[in-house]
Amino acid sequence: MCSKEVYAAMLGVSVDTVISWMQSGTVPSVKMGRPRVVNLAQIRTDLAKGKTIFAQGDYVDE
Repeated sequence: MCSKEVYAAMLGVSVDTVISWMQSGTVPSVKMGRPRVVNLAQIRTDLAKGKTIFAQGDYVDE
């Protein structure tokens, strides 16, 4: 798991961009207590399976 702030820094994008991606289901996220965090384990799994594009709605049901 990774905070939105750390994920934004890793990718060189704004925190607002990461929040938008999380809200639109572009990146997987989970709620841990109050904050929502990026699910890096899911991203790694998807990359290992050959996923190369992360599109809006990919993770809407999570």
